[in-house]
Amino acid sequence: MNLTILPLRVIISQSLILLVIIAIESYFFQLRLNLTPKVSVEYATVINLISTCIGWVLFFYGVSLLPSMWEKQMVAYILFGKIGAIYPGFMLFIFLFFLISLIIKLVGFNFCDSLWNEKSKNPAAGTKIYQVFRELRTPKFMVILVAHTCSNLAIGLILFLQRSQLT
Repeated sequence: MNLTILPLRVIISQSLILLVIIAIESYFFQLRLNLTPKVSVEYATVINLISTCIGWVLFFYGVSLLPSMWEKQMVAYILFGKIGAIYPGFMLFIFLFFLISLIIKLVGFNFCDSLWNEKSKNPAAGTKIYQVFRELRTPKFMVILVAHTCSNLAIGLILFLQRSQLT
């Protein structure tokens, strides 16, 4: 019989974190981009689900490339919330994940905007990556950056509180 570990703690934690992130980011989208509450929640939901799915795929791929010792520590942290010392490489990983997820969210927001916005000139054109980098100085990018930063700070606080409860 092939028994697998169902990481129920991770699934529940990720679901609750996603709910908090969607609420925070949709608030910023509604407040600063003048979107309706329904549209802001839709945008925040889609971009965060896309970002989460891509993030998990990248995580599993990245963990498979790590040395055995680090791989075991990473899996122990994800499944059981136990990690020894914080390594500089781990901090670099967190920063890279922050930047990658920001780019994914910006591309996702532009994708949602091109699909659902009636004011869009050519909704069938899609979103190209060079268009995303061209928008780095726009107010929309700043709102997405602030919303993403605040949601990541909330994630950090939640994970810190979880970790303090486990020890």
